[in-house]
Amino acid sequence: MDILEHQAGPACSVVLQGALDIYAAADVRTRLAELIARHPLVELQLAAVDEIDTAGVQILLAAKQQASNLEHSLKLSAHSPAVIDALELCGLLAYFGDPVVEFGHTPSPKEHA
Repeated sequence: MDILEHQAGPACSVVLQGALDIYAAADVRTRLAELIARHPLVELQLAAVDEIDTAGVQILLAAKQQASNLEHSLKLSAHSPAVIDALELCGLLAYFGDPVVEFGHTPSPKEHA
């Protein structure tokens, strides 16, 4: 798992690339905790997450809880198909409160109805 960050003032944009799984969990959780503590707004770009397991879902939940506890904001964006599938399976898409647009997917008019 690669973690690429771009800071712009108080906000931080973080691109996660690769597998968000048990093998990357400790490093990702530590890094996200540091970034959330330092920045009042953190955006996680998830388009390049090609695999996510329950450990990865737990990392996202913990990051959201930490941001809430600090009165900071965590936004998820550019969800990959793997992330959407995992969050749907767990019934958590609405929990994060972010618009869910599958990266590279343009909804057809039927999907809006």
